[in-house]
Amino acid sequence: MEMGRPLAPYDRRMAVRSVLRGPGRPLGPMAVRSTLPSHTPAEIRAVLRGLPMATGYTITVKPLRYRTRPHLVAFTFWQSREMLIQVPEPFEPFRELVDLGSRGVPLVPFRTRREVIRFLYLHEFCHWWLYLTHGWGTSAEVLCDTYAFDNFRKRDVVSPPRRSRSSRAR
Repeated sequence: MEMGRPLAPYDRRMAVRSVLRGPGRPLGPMAVRSTLPSHTPAEIRAVLRGLPMATGYTITVKPLRYRTRPHLVAFTFWQSREMLIQVPEPFEPFRELVDLGSRGVPLVPFRTRREVIRFLYLHEFCHWWLYLTHGWGTSAEVLCDTYAFDNFRKRDVVSPPRRSRSSRAR
């Protein structure tokens, strides 16, 4: 009695690869949508110019209606391939605590919508990159905060995050 097709020869690399790596970078462009009254999708693209692209994902920028004070809010939805960035409206300059691990928890000033959009995009991009390259995207808050903090005010091209061991671990 035959129970089905014969199995393919066992390849150990296939079994190990899925555990050690994420799914890989998706194909396609990075779509940008905006319902922010002050920024069109083309203006959002200009704000994100020079930053690494989250290919295959949609970047949606919406206003954040806050009650007492402005703050930072962003999400990545893995199933629908979307990054949601919310910009406080009405906008006024504010400060937010950012956890940088051993470097402390500074009160970072956000003076413009541009700075908020770039910081939140870089933070969510870091989660996206870690998900694609290592398979863990919802953790590493301190790493993603540090990556965003180090790069959101840069005017030149920003590289994807590098996960390296600290000097103490060597």
